[in-house]
Parts: sequence; C-alpha cells; structure tokens
Amino acid sequence: MTSPLTTTQPPEVNGAGKPVTAQRFKDLLAHLPTAVTVLTTCERDGSGAAGMTASAVCSLSLDPPLILACADNHSRTLARIRTTGAFAVNVLREEQAHLAKRFADGNLGQADRFAGTPHHLIDRLPVLDEALAWLTCDVQDTFPGGDHTILTARVRQLGHRGGHPLIWHNRAFRILA
Repeated sequence: MTSPLTTTQPPEVNGAGKPVTAQRFKDLLAHLPTAVTVLTTCERDGSGAAGMTASAVCSLSLDPPLILACADNHSRTLARIRTTGAFAVNVLREEQAHLAKRFADGNLGQADRFAGTPHHLIDRLPVLDEALAWLTCDVQDTFPGGDHTILTARVRQLGHRGGHPLIWHNRAFRILA
C-alpha cells in the first residue's frame, strides 16, 4: 500500500533545469512572506535621522541576543549606520504600508521620510511611535552579501505594542487573516 505522501515519480516542477536569473530568483522569493520593518539611525546627539524600509531582518541568536539585517549597498541609511555603529528596527503595523513606501522611496530625502512620522529617541536612536515592535541594536559585524551588506547586531533594548504586523508577500503588502 502506498502512503498518500509517497510518490513514485517526481512532481512537475515549474522551471526545473532552467538557469537561475535575477528575475526568476526574485519571482520565486516573492512567495516568501516577511515582516516589513524600518531601520533607523541618527548621529549620537540625535540629529540627522535616517531610515529605510527593510524586509530582510531576522533573529540570529538568543544568547547573546543578536539579529541579522540586510541593507542595499547604495543606501544612505546604511552609510549612516556604518558611521554610528547603531540602529533601531521598527516592525510596522498592518495599517502602516504608507510608511513602508515612504521610507523605501529613494527620491525622498531623509527629512522628508521622517516628516509627519512621530518618533522619539531610545538609546539615542529614532523609534517610530506607532511601530508594532522595536529593537535598538549595536552593530557587531558587517559582511558583504552581493548587492547588499549583511549586518549582525546585538540587541540593547526592545518593546512592543498590541496589533498585527504588516507583511510583504508576492510583491504586495498583506495583513494576517
């Protein structure tokens, strides 16, 4: 008797054997849902706030508490994070797609990204007032990752509020059902 999970022939696989192109890679990874975050930083005196939308953020270690985040090599916010050695991760709420778009807009200056977005400093880092959750972090290491830089960072402080996260899936913002 054959189990319903056992197959005698491999299933049809769309695209098997074709070369991996940037477009095919992006198309496939679009099926991986991820939380939407905004990475923020500023000078040690609280001036010069900078921020960018990021979806490549995850936990790395519990002991010590470390996270991993990825940023485009050409990002102005990454340049500021490299200078300050610290950043905050702001997990956006389901109703904050407008902030994700604003902080991802490469045509907006940093002041315009923060305009009308209430925030305050925790550990001398900008934390968005209405974020679902936040962490303040010190950069531990950076690694090259193709067209991105991989940041590992130690968590200093964290906090959260009730609500649901904004999700990015299949090239669109989604909410949990």
